[in-house]
This record gives sequence, structure tokens and C-alpha cells, in this order.
Amino acid sequence: MEAKRHNLKKQQILFTDSSFMYKSQSQDEHVNNLFNKRLEIVNDESYSMPEPAMMFKDSLWAIDELQQIKSELNNVKNCLNSYDLDKWQLHTKLRNSARNVITRLKTCFQPELLTQAWCKFYEILSSFPLIPVSYIHSNDKYFKSVHLCEAPGAFITSLNHWLKTNVPDIKWDWLAMTLNPYYEGNSASVMVDDDRFIRHTLKHWCFGEDNTGNLMNLRNLNELTKLSKPHCDIFLITADGSIDCTDVPAEQENVLIHLHFCETVTALQLLATGGSFVLKVFTIFECNTICLMYLLSCCFNHISVIKPATSKEGNSETYVVCMNFKGPTFISSYLGKLKEHYEYGPKRAIFSKHDIPRIFIEKVIECSEFFKSQQCLVIANNIITFNFDNPKMLQDVKQIQSMVANKYIRNCNIKKLEAGQIVGNATILGGTSNQFKRSLQGSYNDRCEKQHLAPLDRIESFYNDFNKIEIHILSDQVIKYKFTEFPEELQIRFGKVFHKIGTSKFCNKIALKIKNGVDDILIKMNLKIQFPSIENVEKLRAEILCKPRHEILIFNYTDIYDSHGIIIEIYDTLQKLDIGTTLVLIGYSLLTHLSIELLYLISCAFNSLAITICNDVGLKIILYHYNYNPKVLKFFNEINAASSEAQKQERAILEIISPSVFYEGCCLSYSAEYLNYWIIKTYFHHVLDTLKKVEKKS
Repeated sequence: MEAKRHNLKKQQILFTDSSFMYKSQSQDEHVNNLFNKRLEIVNDESYSMPEPAMMFKDSLWAIDELQQIKSELNNVKNCLNSYDLDKWQLHTKLRNSARNVITRLKTCFQPELLTQAWCKFYEILSSFPLIPVSYIHSNDKYFKSVHLCEAPGAFITSLNHWLKTNVPDIKWDWLAMTLNPYYEGNSASVMVDDDRFIRHTLKHWCFGEDNTGNLMNLRNLNELTKLSKPHCDIFLITADGSIDCTDVPAEQENVLIHLHFCETVTALQLLATGGSFVLKVFTIFECNTICLMYLLSCCFNHISVIKPATSKEGNSETYVVCMNFKGPTFISSYLGKLKEHYEYGPKRAIFSKHDIPRIFIEKVIECSEFFKSQQCLVIANNIITFNFDNPKMLQDVKQIQSMVANKYIRNCNIKKLEAGQIVGNATILGGTSNQFKRSLQGSYNDRCEKQHLAPLDRIESFYNDFNKIEIHILSDQVIKYKFTEFPEELQIRFGKVFHKIGTSKFCNKIALKIKNGVDDILIKMNLKIQFPSIENVEKLRAEILCKPRHEILIFNYTDIYDSHGIIIEIYDTLQKLDIGTTLVLIGYSLLTHLSIELLYLISCAFNSLAITICNDVGLKIILYHYNYNPKVLKFFNEINAASSEAQKQERAILEIISPSVFYEGCCLSYSAEYLNYWIIKTYFHHVLDTLKKVEKKS
């Protein structure tokens, strides 16, 4: 620990003495510079592409100057590897020059779904003529926008606010695509599962042919293309996609290139002549990011790269703002070739190096050097000030934060919406649930070291991290539920089959990530640990079945997820139950929408539902006194038939109740996070006990 502190101190001295040291600026200069992080890449230059047959021919190539800039940036970013991520994020948050913007907007204007993304996009809308207003006015005053990788929906609400307060006579419609927050097969590292806005605007969202929302699936692009017709009125497309690269910070660009390629191809396929495209990128160092920039520069008359003042200063995030699209006729002959590489991403260079003019490469180098220098200055300044308590400096930071908020409001000319002008439902956008927040324990170096621990030590390390999650629940606690609402109809949604739960709206994100990490270690050890254990299940079975009119249905938390298997088990059990029977479920997972919705439906055929927190089996779900309910049985007949049919098509049922109905009628969805935390905790205990016994035997 002392060595780590000494190393951090050395870094502070190094940056204080280096050329990266934060330049002496007046507060006005600092604020003005923050709002001027932008460079023009194309201004009516005429670039040309090679014939489609000449694309994707060469191996990936490199530009030496850009690789040098990448190396310089990574050298500075590497200095952060020893910092505890939570502490570093708190430090940079407190020093963020735009920190007061959201607070001021919330107080003065109450925008809908106000987030940092809302602020960034409103700033871009106020800085560039993204909407061809004159053309739209002469075209029935109607236009449509498409938003890619959009969750939770802040670009949409930001655009609505700008339109309603600047061009209120324009009629606007929108369609969005994002990873489906109700599809638990997606990885948590790519998900934004905040659905407060989505669930009340579902008719505007496309999750693709397989219901994953994965834009990088060609069939999902085809579904989006079909739903967004006609394309002649799509004058704005945004793409705000990202992937969590915390564990590979030096290769963020390479991780994201496939996503950026798909976002770009989608925009070129859907956009109308004269339209605009806004694409989030990070760095422009690598071959195919340069090629994508060149592709866009050939297709649009004006392109700028901007880092909004409200973007986090110390990261590489920028937005490529493309305006005045040359049109479908210009790009149509290239789309087929581009889509050949859509599913797996381009493995070869999109363009040969000699097909891109040197003057364009020089603009990219200038752009990359500019944003790299800005980022390095901010990181260096944050390192110098880490754990540095200087009242004068803190006062200066607060003054700058106030000035930035004032300038933002002034530059963007923000006005308040009138009543009834929002897009979604104001009552559900007030607060942000804890489950939407991300957190990581320790520094990057700490996390790398854990990768090399022995399996048992690594699981114990996971358990220590798990215990830092502040969720309090007591053993032997009984939670009772009474469902009075009964869904009028089923709304069965199908999608891609999955067997591993990567994300869940009903579980703390870190808890689920740790649980999946433990499962991965056990797989590598070739160990299958059943939970609840056979011994505890048999003991409970004997205890329950000796009671009159009691039945037990046994699942296993550690089995691979099988939606059809769960449906069959419940369906068969319901067919055999006598009136008055109490049914006990053991090992029943509450991680997916389907599993909770099925439990919700079953409970409507019983007098009441109680869940007992147990040390040995996780949860004991007790359904008291079965009442014959023909509507419940009819629903289960439909669900069973639909699931059997889906299996034949290699599909699975994802949901059976509309999200808006489910969240309003099922109170279990709000306590599931605590229950799943307990299941994972008891699973951990069981795994550690089992591994220690195995270790003793060997």
C-alpha cells in the first residue's frame, strides 16, 4: 500500500514537471476552450471512392504518425492503472467543468430524461444545422429520425425538446434500435438496461428479427430497414453506441470498430438525400476507423468532429457530425459490398492505403493530435490534483463550473417545454434506480492481478467484492405477496435462444457479473456444483411431502437457462394439482422476465404467495391453496403451445406480458433484486464450502 502511494506521488511530480502540465489559463479562456473542441474534416471537398470490387482487398495498414499519437495517449492513460477506479471517478466527477450543467437544467427547465447524453446532443443540435428545416417545411413539414444504440433514450428526448422550442410546427416521428433491456442473453458489458422511457414508448423501438436489439446482425438491420420505411423522410440518424472497455483501455478503438462499421452502413442505407448522421467515435488511429471516416467524407458534403463541453473531459469520446448526405443513388452500388462484411466486421482494410488522398490523412492526423493533446492535459491535471486539497484551486473549479453552466444555457438558448410536449411518461422518469449504476472495485492493475490467482483464491476474491455490495436482507425472513391485478391478455414475445443469463433487470449488476465470473472459473476447473445441493433438496422434499395437500416442484439455480423446460415443468404440474393444494418451488430462478412473469401468472391461481429466505436452498417459494382458474390454465395452454412451436424454429419465449402491464401489476419485480442477491450469496457459501472440501480430500 505504501509503495502504491509512493508511485502515485511520483506520477504527480512527473506531470507537474512535464510539458503535459495544465497550461496557465484565465477562467474565461478555459471555458471558451471547452466549447471549442471541434475540427472540420470536410467542407465541400470532392473525395472519391474506388469501385466496389476494389474494396476489402488489402491487409490492414497503419499510419506511422497516428500510431505514434496512439502510443503517446496510451502512455498517459497507463498512469491511471494504479488508481482505484471508484476514487478516480469521484475525483474527476468533482472536477468536471460541466458538472453543474445537469443541475441547472433540472432546476430551471425540467427536461425529460435529463442525462449527460441529453446535454451532449442538445449542444450538438445547437451547434450544427442538423435538421434541414427549409427542405422539411417545403415537404409537408414532416420528417423522421432514426436512433441507433439509443438506450435509455436521451437523444430522443433531447431532439424533441429542441424541435418543440425551435421549430414547433414541424411534424416529427422517430424509430430507435438498441440492445433489448428485456433480453437477458445480452452481455452486461454492452447493455444499458434503464427502460423507464422505453417501456412507455415501445411502439417506437425495434429490437430486430431476433429481439436481441443487436444492430450487428444483418437480419436485424433488414428488420429495421423494413420498419423505418419510407426512407425518403429520414433526415437525421444518430449512433451513440459503445462497449465497456475498462479491462482493455488501450484497445478501445479496435474493440469498437465492428459496431461503428455497422452503425455507418445502417445510416448510409436509411438516410434521405440532404440528411445528417451523428456518430460517436473515440480515437481515429487505426486503419478501418480512418477508412470509415473516408467513406463518410465521400458521402457527405460537410463533416466536423466535436467533443461537446458536456462530454467527460478526460475520455476519448468525440462525435462525427456528418451533414448534407449525397443520397441513396450515390451509395447504392456500394451497399451490397459493405453488407458482405456486416455480420463479422471488416477483417481487411475497407480501402487500400493508396485510395485515400494524403491531404485527407493529414486532416485525420491533425484531428487526432488535437483531441489527444486535450485529453492528455486533462488527465495530467487530474493526476496532479488527486488527493490534493487546495482551497483556492477548489474555489476556481467551482467558479468555472458555474461559468460553464451559464455559457451552456446561453449558447443553446434553452427554453422550457410547455405542458404535454414531452415524448414519454413524466411520472416514471423522476429517479434513477440503483441497478442502472455501474461500479468496479479496485484499480486496473488490481483486476489484472486477480486474473492470475489460483481458482479458489480468485473465488474468495470475488466473494470479498460481493460483500461490498450494500444490500441488507435477513435469513428466515418471509415476504408475502398478494396479486390482485390479472393481465387481460398475453403478449408473447419470441427471440434468440440463450442459455446463460448475461444481464438482468432484477439483479444487482455487480452481483450477477461476479456470479458469472465464478461460474466461468468452475467451468475451467471442470467442476459442476449443484445448488441447491441434492442433500438439502431431498431433506426439504421429505419435510414438505409429509404435510397433507402439499406438492413440491424442484429446479436448480445452477442449471443452464432453459425457458422451454421451465414452461413445461410448470404446465405439467398445474395440470395435476388438486384444489386446495399448496405448491412449493425450490431452486426457481427470478433473474428473467419470463420466470417472474410465469410466477406472477401461477400465483393468480392461488390464494397467496410467500417467499422464505433460506440459508440452505436460497429461496423457498410457497403458493398457498390452489384454486382452479380456467383463465390461468388457458394462458398456460397458449404459452406451452407457443413455446413448442418456437422450439421448432430455434426460438424461445422471452416475455409473456407487456412490460407496462407487468411493472404496474407485479410487485414481485421490485423485490426481486434483493431476493436474487440472497440466492447468489448462499450459492457463494455453498461453492466455497464445496471447494474447500475438495481441496482437503486432494
